[in-house]
Amino acid sequence: MDQILLHCALGSGYLRGSRIAPFDPPIFYPGQQVSLREIAAHDREQSPGDTPFLFDSELGWAPTPGHPIGEMKFDWAGARCSVSPLERERHADLTRIICVGCSFTLGDEVEDEQAWPYLLDAASARHEFANLGMGAYGLDQALLRYRRDGRPLRGDEVWLGWMPAASLRLVTMYRPAQRHWARMVRFKPRFRITRAGDLRLIPNPVESIAHMHAVLSSQKKFLEALDGNDAWVARSPLAYAPEGSHWLHLTGLGRMALTLHERRDREVADWLLDEQSEVFRLLLAIVDAFREETASDGARLRLLVLPDRGALEDLAQEGRGYWETVTDAWERAGIEVIDCSAALVASGAAEEGRHWAPGGHYSVEGNRIVAEVLETLLDL
Repeated sequence: MDQILLHCALGSGYLRGSRIAPFDPPIFYPGQQVSLREIAAHDREQSPGDTPFLFDSELGWAPTPGHPIGEMKFDWAGARCSVSPLERERHADLTRIICVGCSFTLGDEVEDEQAWPYLLDAASARHEFANLGMGAYGLDQALLRYRRDGRPLRGDEVWLGWMPAASLRLVTMYRPAQRHWARMVRFKPRFRITRAGDLRLIPNPVESIAHMHAVLSSQKKFLEALDGNDAWVARSPLAYAPEGSHWLHLTGLGRMALTLHERRDREVADWLLDEQSEVFRLLLAIVDAFREETASDGARLRLLVLPDRGALEDLAQEGRGYWETVTDAWERAGIEVIDCSAALVASGAAEEGRHWAPGGHYSVEGNRIVAEVLETLLDL
């Protein structure tokens, strides 16, 4: 019966649309196969083709300055285009605010002029915004992007957007290992905490598109590139071992067991409520690094909590956000935290669909609510 399960139900490597271990290659659904073919084509043709290819050897992926991503336009600094072109030299009469974070900062799924940084830019003639948010970023990549692209802009303030549900990105280096249904097949850098409590940067494990293609074409090279630094891969080594290298790969029940074992402990709330978890400690350490570096640059740091719909539903049900253990710790450390959750819940965002775009980001209405909350921070 085990072999019937193995050959009849699991022969394709999928069960009810979900990939079954072993994950060799580490591709989890057909959409990622498309991304893999794009990587192969870019490697073969040595050209980005008709559209910019989101690869960055330092950050994992980032906009190409001056080139669009879909309908989103980006300026010379790699910031999403706003009301007026960002001046190369900061104007003394303007307060420059640099925004970094993930897609909830960037404004995925709305037009340029509908994203909350644009709305704030339009609301004040005495402020200018440089939106350096990027889809699928963790706070680790946001820090690295600030260091490279944000610091030269000499901002007066730095607004760090944090979506609590994205916190598990901090312990991965291969995006699909953390989020199996992610469309984008990419690698990223991450930080680890040393015994002394300092941050140690683990660079992006792939140096070029050609290198990324080679790593994804060989499970041995894939594991060597990660070198134990991706928490999701490292904790389930047999699930990512080369196919056929362990006897559990040869049984139906063994493959099911490996699959379930690899999927365990992925509720972000459990990690954020545990002050000893690696994710919790990384959140505190990375934001502390943000504080030190922005202070040395003469900029004011503000941390914005930008919850997704699931987080708001949890807040409405429980009466307290699962992320508040983290924000309480930040505030005790002197970090200025602005949580947009209460305003979003009050506007009905936990129950109503009008606040949300089809892909789960803030809709035009959701961006408007966030902009109203944050407008109170501007000295108008």
